[in-house]
Amino acid sequence: MDNKINLVKASIISSLGIILSLLVAYVPMLSLFNLIIPVPYAILGTVTDKKYSIISFIATFLILLILVNPIYSLSVCIMNIFPGLIIGSIAKKQITDENTNKFGPIYGGIVAVIIATIILFVISNVFFKINMLEDFRSMIKETAKIQTSILENAGVSIGEELSPDKIIDYIINMLPTILFLQAMITSFIIYYLEIFFVHRIRIMNIKRPKFTEFYLPGNAVIASLVLYILVFFMESININLYTDLIMFNLQTIFSFMFIIQGISVCFYYSRKWIKKGNFKPMLLWCLILSLFGFVAVSFIGMLDSINDFRKVKTYKSI
Repeated sequence: MDNKINLVKASIISSLGIILSLLVAYVPMLSLFNLIIPVPYAILGTVTDKKYSIISFIATFLILLILVNPIYSLSVCIMNIFPGLIIGSIAKKQITDENTNKFGPIYGGIVAVIIATIILFVISNVFFKINMLEDFRSMIKETAKIQTSILENAGVSIGEELSPDKIIDYIINMLPTILFLQAMITSFIIYYLEIFFVHRIRIMNIKRPKFTEFYLPGNAVIASLVLYILVFFMESININLYTDLIMFNLQTIFSFMFIIQGISVCFYYSRKWIKKGNFKPMLLWCLILSLFGFVAVSFIGMLDSINDFRKVKTYKSI
């Protein structure tokens, strides 16, 4: 009986995902729905077993292969369905184990989106002879040329540092950071939409993680130090891996994540002090943040990652 119920659930939910995929393929005006395609599969990964998720993945691939084309079918399955199923399966673990990180599905989604992007890039390049990086570079170049010509026609002089070639080089160097941020935003959207729809249709109860309880997995400070040491080691033995760019992107990503955790800490204590009517420490924090800005916020995030001031971690950092 359970197998029949799970099969019916999987069929209905995957059908919705297929319909969304076909709408995006055939109605260009609905391309924004591309962000929603992973949501049915995230729900599928949460409410059914792994075998039904795999069956739905294969069925969607074959249907899109027949009704659209191989490239679109691969793109949807790799970039949308795969991250959705990963986020859903991690969310399912949260229901059975309350000691897991409430933001675990988002972290898993970030990793899944990055891996999916790399896989799609390799497959497109090897089997379809499509160089996604060159296409991206061409798009950025055309956009930069248009913006530059608009500014020049308006009488604004453009220096050498803002030339299209310099802008392209800067964006290409920032690609790892851009990919990480894109993966993080995508994972947030998928997970929060999944929670919203699961609550609306009352399938099961998934607790929405509060921003004031946000924390990075494990001990992010130690992880960042290990990565920095590894990059310095690679540079010292003269491995030609663009270590300066790797270091720059690592610093940007970790700084951004510590800033988010720092903001979460600030919101947590601000709400606590407002409820108690204790405004003196709040004024002190405002003074410190106004003097040091995001550097102070990032530092607060680092300290909280080590000490867990809010006592929100459900497991001890290693």
